[in-house]
Amino acid sequence: MSMSQPMPQPIYVAYTSSGTTLADWQTALAEKDSRIRLVDASDSEALAKASVLMAWNPPPDLIAGLASMPEMKGVISLGQGVDHILKYGNYPPGLPLVRLVDPYMAEAMAEWVLLAILKWHRDDGAYMAAAQRRDWLKLPPKMAAHTTIAIMGLGAIGGHVGQVLAGLGFRVMGWSQKPKTLPSITSTTGEVGFQQCLAEADYIVSLLPLTPATRGLFSKAAFQQMKAGCYFINGGRGDSVDEAALLAAVKSGRIQGACLDVFATEPLPKTHPFWQEPRIIIWPHVSAQTNPLTASDQVCAAIQALSGGQKPKNLVDISKGY
Repeated sequence: MSMSQPMPQPIYVAYTSSGTTLADWQTALAEKDSRIRLVDASDSEALAKASVLMAWNPPPDLIAGLASMPEMKGVISLGQGVDHILKYGNYPPGLPLVRLVDPYMAEAMAEWVLLAILKWHRDDGAYMAAAQRRDWLKLPPKMAAHTTIAIMGLGAIGGHVGQVLAGLGFRVMGWSQKPKTLPSITSTTGEVGFQQCLAEADYIVSLLPLTPATRGLFSKAAFQQMKAGCYFINGGRGDSVDEAALLAAVKSGRIQGACLDVFATEPLPKTHPFWQEPRIIIWPHVSAQTNPLTASDQVCAAIQALSGGQKPKNLVDISKGY
């Protein structure tokens, strides 16, 4: 008579998010490891048992309380960025923080950036307006080889976006903290590189994380230094942009327009002047959404590593903010 196998001990993971649901993640993660049990982080009794927190835009009191939770071994950000977790300045020192690096998110961002650029590059707005007038309009074509795109932030997402654009024949520059070696992309760094991108690019695409160095980076001075007629695209973080300066640059004609997926305040307030400016295209922070189906492998691996006291991949350097 064989002895029955002992039941595996569950791994309790607290969950809080303003995006995907707990049920979506529970289904995806249980398929990878049946021990994982997601619990609502707002349930204090369940939270006390959790060894890991999965979070997107968590409340400040939750982050502050992590230090007093003896079972808590680490936090997983449900996104590439971690500013939504570190913004309160109360993250417990020494507690591991993991970010997502999901190839699906890079592909989704490339699709969104490409859409934003091609709509302008191929004069989509002018042709759609002409169609409404029943006007058989034809405009001079623009050549990709004569068009420069600057990708601000050449990380896992930005590097992929740049490669996609270069593959279509665009001249691609990139700006990052450290030099990058990427085929068909001219890498720049520092203040000199930043100024070079502003001066030469027909399209500025910001995919930067939010750090003390990038907060307010696209200032009034930056917009004034951009190439006349430049088009600005932001899929990174809203707080990297002086929104009043951007609006003024668009209204003055200094830049042709902007396509924005992120804002200083989200959802964008209904009274915000961006809504009234037709040359600013507004998206509701959906350019590269976290998908449990594609991210569950790495989230599961991070849960297993953290709960087992091991070092997970994609650890964040808290001092740098990424």
